[in-house]
Amino acid sequence: MKICGTTSVADAQLAQDSGADFLGVIVEHALSPRSVNLQTAREIFAATNLQTVAVTVNKNLDELLRLHDELQPDVLQLHGDESVEIARALSTRSVRFWAACSGETAVAKTRALQMSDAGAGAVLLDARTQHDGVTVYGGTGLRSDWILARELVERGLRVVLAGGLTPENVREALKVVRPWAVDVVSGVEAQKGVKDAQRVHDFARNAQNAY
Repeated sequence: MKICGTTSVADAQLAQDSGADFLGVIVEHALSPRSVNLQTAREIFAATNLQTVAVTVNKNLDELLRLHDELQPDVLQLHGDESVEIARALSTRSVRFWAACSGETAVAKTRALQMSDAGAGAVLLDARTQHDGVTVYGGTGLRSDWILARELVERGLRVVLAGGLTPENVREALKVVRPWAVDVVSGVEAQKGVKDAQRVHDFARNAQNAY
């Protein structure tokens, strides 16, 4: 289970107390209200013993390697439209990374298979949208394609299911999709960038008791 979009030490500690496995922090993505700078990301990562995930959007290879060197996350999450070539370059450098896949079903499926072949440790199924002509890559509250996610699971991919998950639907999601992990942002927030403690604990409890 991954609690993502974390913007404060307090919310990082909340994620740990809930029993999460991964802590996600969106780094240097100005279009996201949940983005933080490098210093804040360091402070958040240092505050817990969870596996850390630095979420990035459309960074080039040099930028990704800089972030990896400066933050030393357990995982880099490529959450935009990063190329397969970038994925392969990270893999050859032994950088552990996940790749998000969203958009039209055929496009998301192709990207998932390509990124898995390129060395992604997991593929993350999410839902994107457009706002004022700008792509919003995650944290939309929209449900991702569970049918595609289940197909990828059945093909042997390690799938992280994101997109529209809440304390109310996470049990169903786990039973239908059988993903390797679930990822939540907006479904456990009091407002964008601020977690709701009760919803975080409810999400974690329902996820852990799904089977």
